[in-house]
Amino acid sequence: MLSTTSMPPAFSKRLFVFDFDWTLIEADSDHWVFEHLCKELYQEQLEAVGKVQWTDLQQRLLGELFDRGVSRDDIEKTLSQVPFAPEMIEALQLMKSQGAELYILSDANTIYINTVLKAYDIDHLFTGVITNPAEFDKRGRLNVVRFHGLDQPPHNCPLPCQPNLCKGQVLQKLIDAQTWQQVIYMGDSTNDFCPSTRLDTNDIVLARRGLLLEKEITERPELVHANVVYWNDATDVLRATEAILFNTLSSSSSSSSSSSMSATTTAASSTSSLLIDVSSSKAAEVLSPVESSDSRLHAQAVRA
Repeated sequence: MLSTTSMPPAFSKRLFVFDFDWTLIEADSDHWVFEHLCKELYQEQLEAVGKVQWTDLQQRLLGELFDRGVSRDDIEKTLSQVPFAPEMIEALQLMKSQGAELYILSDANTIYINTVLKAYDIDHLFTGVITNPAEFDKRGRLNVVRFHGLDQPPHNCPLPCQPNLCKGQVLQKLIDAQTWQQVIYMGDSTNDFCPSTRLDTNDIVLARRGLLLEKEITERPELVHANVVYWNDATDVLRATEAILFNTLSSSSSSSSSSSMSATTTAASSTSSLLIDVSSSKAAEVLSPVESSDSRLHAQAVRA
């Protein structure tokens, strides 16, 4: 069973930590549930962006969803159809096969994430899932609470983290748990910037191209000391994973005309990060046949 408190074993070499929505999966799981189960509440969810604390909003909307007769089975079935690219799964399997430890660090919730992972039979790949706790009560009503509860002092992070979760502080605990050969963090949105600043020069940030994490890194490059790898889709992630694990992700990768990677050192004097673009124009196929109108604009507007 996946745990929010599991700590890494003593002899890991690489640590991979992932955001979930619009990073591992091709959707925002919070949006996905309401978009497919209640269009009216989905619209209310969209209109509340930036006006209400997000986790608290999900708790209220889930109550309304339950009151409208949506069952646990309905939610779990809908989550099992979240699109998850086969190349992303292949990348995760490759990481695990090479002895890496894999964690998810997300502002979604335990039920959403664990249900999706089990649907694709990849829950065993992860050492832990760190996110907002959630559970179904005896009636079948899904409840979700803040990871960083109101009963705790504010985390006071000066970077753009949500009040319920500073990903940087959580990532730092994982980093400090042992000596890692390398730490790789992958994300797409604003609250993925803080953990990106916690990495060292030997580490790597896998930032999704065209979303808010890239914008944050571009605007404040002096805070990011790790190598930055930009990607568009799961094919890019698989390519980058192979390069990371087999030590070919470097500026020399651009020396071959047949190489699909290009690497350039940033000209900004404020950072020594290596900026690498492994993005391709080919969109990843997804395993799920379900189509969604959920857009990356939503991911930009909300959070990881």
